[in-house]
Amino acid sequence: MNISLNWIKEYVDLEGVDIKDLLNRFTLSTAEIEEVIELGSEINDTVVGKVLKVAPHPESKKLKIVEVDIGKEVIISVCGAPNVKEGILIPFTKAGGSNKTIPEVKKTKLAGKESNGVCCSASEIGISEDHSGLLIIDEDVEIGMDINKIWGIRDTIIEIDNKSLTHRPDLWGHYGIAREISALTGRELKKLNLYDSTSQDLKKVAIRVLDKEKCYRYSGVTIDNINVKVSPIEMQIRLYYCGMRPISLLVDLTNYIMLELGQPMHAFDKNLIDEIVVKSTIEKKKFVTLDGIEREMPKDTLMICDSQKELAIAGIMGGKFSEVEDDTNSILLECANFDATSIRKSSTNIGLRTEASARFEKSLDPELTILAIQRFIKLLIDIDKNATVSSDLTDVYTKKYDPVKITITKSYIEKYMGQSIEENKIVKILESLWFNVKKEDKNFVIDVPSFRATKDISIKADIIEEIARIYGYDNIIPKATEIILEPLKYNEERNNEHKIKELLAENHGFSEVHTHIWEDNSLNVKMGIGKLKGLKIVNSTSEDNEFLRQSMIPKMLSFADVNRKNFDSFKIFEIGSVFPFDESNQKYNEIKTLSILIASKKVSEDDLFYKAKGIINHILSIIKNGFPKYYALNIEKLNYSWINRVKGSEIKLNNENLGYISVLHPMIKDRIDKKLNIAFVELNMDKFNNINFNEVIYSDPSKYPDVDLDLSLIVDKNVLYEKIYNDLNSFENELLNECKFVDVYSGKGVDENKKSMTFRFTLGSSYKTLSSEEIDDFQNSLIKYADDKGYKLRRT
Repeated sequence: MNISLNWIKEYVDLEGVDIKDLLNRFTLSTAEIEEVIELGSEINDTVVGKVLKVAPHPESKKLKIVEVDIGKEVIISVCGAPNVKEGILIPFTKAGGSNKTIPEVKKTKLAGKESNGVCCSASEIGISEDHSGLLIIDEDVEIGMDINKIWGIRDTIIEIDNKSLTHRPDLWGHYGIAREISALTGRELKKLNLYDSTSQDLKKVAIRVLDKEKCYRYSGVTIDNINVKVSPIEMQIRLYYCGMRPISLLVDLTNYIMLELGQPMHAFDKNLIDEIVVKSTIEKKKFVTLDGIEREMPKDTLMICDSQKELAIAGIMGGKFSEVEDDTNSILLECANFDATSIRKSSTNIGLRTEASARFEKSLDPELTILAIQRFIKLLIDIDKNATVSSDLTDVYTKKYDPVKITITKSYIEKYMGQSIEENKIVKILESLWFNVKKEDKNFVIDVPSFRATKDISIKADIIEEIARIYGYDNIIPKATEIILEPLKYNEERNNEHKIKELLAENHGFSEVHTHIWEDNSLNVKMGIGKLKGLKIVNSTSEDNEFLRQSMIPKMLSFADVNRKNFDSFKIFEIGSVFPFDESNQKYNEIKTLSILIASKKVSEDDLFYKAKGIINHILSIIKNGFPKYYALNIEKLNYSWINRVKGSEIKLNNENLGYISVLHPMIKDRIDKKLNIAFVELNMDKFNNINFNEVIYSDPSKYPDVDLDLSLIVDKNVLYEKIYNDLNSFENELLNECKFVDVYSGKGVDENKKSMTFRFTLGSSYKTLSSEEIDDFQNSLIKYADDKGYKLRRT
């Protein structure tokens, strides 16, 4: 954003102020200044000249010989401008002087005739891009007067980084910047000259606000008998220097007010509309904007309309068919305040961002609307004496921000500033920023001005920041903070996640992946999963990504689909968020989840399933000192298309359902890769973290050696592992210390409806070394016990 220092000086007297130091303080306290540009310094010996005589050039049809009176002398110049004529006043650069396009004007000959100076266009004196003809001066000025003294062409332009003003809607205009500079310099801020809009018993403008959620305030007035069409040159210069193109008086005035107060406004041709209706579209509509482009207005876009047609996109841009033309002499002037979020949303959806929308997105002060209208009328009447206000100022105020009042103590301010500061200094700083401050006992009771209360100031910390930045951060003496040091609080959730990642990566050779939290339905359809729905994302950029995921497995399968082309086997995992629907309270919840996927073209599905199971057992034993139990899947609850309903189990620990383990459904497996076997796990980390660590019971290790005895038992395929494990652990013998599952085998040498399960039995005594007879007796007893339970010893 460009700020003119000449403009600022209208509100704050900067005589004697070191500008370089001021701009440095502004950067430190308020916003970053990206660049300082000096304009007009190259315009020298350029004065007001009067064209006395215009004669044809004897050797050129385009050129003319002109005599120009510059006060003290009459100068002959050769000029090619099409609008040169006798009697006009123009800028004239004398020989030896300079302007924007000619670093040094010299006496020269053009087509054989001597020229002793240059008749200038607006472009040549640097106040416009227009070089189509001479700049004709309509003002009553003295011939020979330096044009820098007439218009203030020499100016310092300050370019402020817009990003540093995002939270400060009050600084998007020159008057707001001047208010800051007033506080920094301690100089008085001059009041704006305003039109007295007291009711004049005139007819009111017909204004109806139908969408009160998006339009907070809408003010309007009509003005007739406008005859002046062109803005004063000084106004044009300021607009041009601040990056806006001068167009016509009425349009320039609206832009001028926006740059001055930060409040956008719009002028409609009064003769083209019958009333103002503020409402949102109920369906998509086509609309032609001021730039002549037909745009599609999405549903729920706030529009300014009359009884029959749309006039403007609220807060963004006016319409082509109600714009002010050269022959317009009556206007309806509107100034409004809109919901910042709705303007941002509409601007994004339409793909149109303007100077107006950029300001409305910052949550402007609703109190500005009347002020801006009063300022507009005052400037217009000063320029066009015959212009008349033809209606009462109509003001529809639908939503007011709640006043912000903050109570704070001097000790609280000093504690967080780290600096002792006098009470009167605190009050002076806050009042210089237009805060109202009252002292009640030890408290400062502070009323926040409306232009700081819409988005910026809301808590005590904001008040401390205001005091500190104006006081000067560089004036605060650094010192060590006195604080009580406490040990870092243990975060069990974070620690558990770290342990799981470490176990999977280091002990089991997994690679961690990171996926988006939304579904990719194009990939889901490709893999045969189908389109998945869930919690819908507002303003999603793609229909394929508009729902948040309820499971992590589809994204893990998409990784498998990519990796299968380069690897015969791989293991991946991720800890992330899913958003399943909770039937109990009828809403979506965010749940932290661990997902594991093992894939191989060489290992069978069954073996992958048991590998995944072993990994879960390892994780739970290490982190929770517990051994999970596995139950048949509840298909009604876990109705996922990728789950194999035959080969899958729910995982429980301490009677808490943590998740499930399964292999891939055959149909989806065929779509991805028929040769690639896949097993996967999903664990609810929120439930995992809530499970208490099972107490570790220690016993003194025996000084005598243990003996490991492995037995492979033939069992029916449909017998659950849990039953076998519980049966074997129920075998009572004083020598048995531990029973562990080792492996499962089915294939050659084992009947088709049978499976071979290997368990390791650890034997030992605290009193002696076991003899071979005792080991044999234990083995025989165990084999007989297993045989009684229906488990036959596998003999090779």
